[in-house]
Amino acid sequence: MTRALVTGATGMLGSHLVDRLLAPGLTVRAYVRPVSDISRLKGRSVEIVFGDADTEEAIRRAVAGADLVFHTAGYLSPDAPFDTEGRSPLYRTVNVDFTASLLAASLEAGVRRFIYTSSNSVYDIEADVPTGEDAPLRPVSAYGRSKLEAEELVRAYQARGLNGTIIRPGVIYGPRDRYFLPAMLRLARLPLLPLIDGGTRLLDMIYVEDVVTLMWEASQAEVAVGKVYNAGPEEPTSLRALMDAYRKVTGRGPRIVSVPSGMVKRAAPFLRRLIGPLFPGAAGVLSPVGLKLLTCDLHLDMSRARAELGYRPRFSLEQGLAETLNRLKGGKA
Repeated sequence: MTRALVTGATGMLGSHLVDRLLAPGLTVRAYVRPVSDISRLKGRSVEIVFGDADTEEAIRRAVAGADLVFHTAGYLSPDAPFDTEGRSPLYRTVNVDFTASLLAASLEAGVRRFIYTSSNSVYDIEADVPTGEDAPLRPVSAYGRSKLEAEELVRAYQARGLNGTIIRPGVIYGPRDRYFLPAMLRLARLPLLPLIDGGTRLLDMIYVEDVVTLMWEASQAEVAVGKVYNAGPEEPTSLRALMDAYRKVTGRGPRIVSVPSGMVKRAAPFLRRLIGPLFPGAAGVLSPVGLKLLTCDLHLDMSRARAELGYRPRFSLEQGLAETLNRLKGGKA
């Protein structure tokens, strides 16, 4: 019987991955923090190992006997895309040091496959689109730098004999999302919504179950050993597309007002001084890095996953949003 370890099993991606792994009858083990809400794992055929990012003994115990390790745990602050300084030490403790400990334990335990969840934030935000896996890696945020450093660790352990695969998702949304989608839904319920350039800039949003499918396929394919795969939608999406999808699904939505990007850039220094002290998150959004992120196109090239893994996302943006809202409404998130 194949045994799979999932880190971050109480998070959005990790919890959906646990659901997927239990379906074919795998033996599933979850590595979770002692303070985590494990209510979703209780009463299921999941072995739980409690430990923190720096609890070496617990990490080794979690990895022992595992055939597959899916490392989805990570630290992501609310302002992660705009945090260039890395104010929290958790970027290193969780995203880098924990990954190093997990890799070392996996190599020692003879783990067959190690699937690491990275991020599209490792790419140069001015890279050509669609952005392929071999595009320049120049992360601008502390989060992106920590994920890239963890990727380098995966590659180093690959050279030592651990079969690793790196997955770089775009923005993951779906049931159990505590960050991106709730914020977007709050915006969608406004009567009037100003968006830079009408919200037409490309932004890859991918339904959580599609990411899980790609991770599973990568864990089973020999061709995926030592490879990196983007995880994005079939077609590019945008904030405007999200608002349009919300309107189609619910029959209501905000009236979008297009604000020229040039105007926002010129006003940004004044706005940072004016509203920065009142709304700390706004300062990051209106920073030079924040404005770059809001005014550039971000779209991942999915041709490698299609060619090598036969991967096709099942959910369009409208389908994924409808599924999410239906499950939230029915209390089945």
